Amino acid sequence: MRTVKLMLLLTMILILGGCAGIKVNQDYDPGTDFSKFRAFTWKSETQPKTGDVRIDNPLLDTRIRKAIDTTLVNMGYRRVVQGPYDFKVGYSYAVRTTLDSSPVSVGTGFGIGGGNTFGGVGIGIPVVGQNYDEGLLVIDFTDFQHGNLLWRGTGTHRISMRSTPEEITMAVNTLVEKVLAQIPISRKM
Repeated sequence: MRTVKLMLLLTMILILGGCAGIKVNQDYDPGTDFSKFRAFTWKSETQPKTGDVRIDNPLLDTRIRKAIDTTLVNMGYRRVVQGPYDFKVGYSYAVRTTLDSSPVSVGTGFGIGGGNTFGGVGIGIPVVGQNYDEGLLVIDFTDFQHGNLLWRGTGTHRISMRSTPEEITMAVNTLVEKVLAQIPISRKM
């Protein structure tokens, strides 16, 4: 019985841990030599308005830009306002409502049951959870000459509309760091 309780506890920890994390992905032009990148500038001074009050927040824009600047500088890149640079940085952010549910599962088991039966099949029915807000951050590096996309990093995370400013800043910093950690050849110093 103790083993069953331990297995249930471990299963719950894995399920809850899998839901809470940041998921990242990237795509890039394989012909780009990222090791030659030294300096960057912003594609635009401000983010275009989206019409969503959750996103069109100057405080959020400042946090995201500061996190991108800080992370890239810590990776060895230099931010320039004018003059020569290797790539432009831009970002977009979206909030979408997602439904949390568990998938259908099938399992088998063997043992001795009533009437000397052996084995069985079980089917797990999906459990529909509740809606939650998920933030999607997309960071783009574009070519300085033609504006062609060179690298795109994406990250998603759960967000809460009841977070403190400190919690929001910490969440933004973590999200940006994980997205930018995917750059194919970073210049970490």
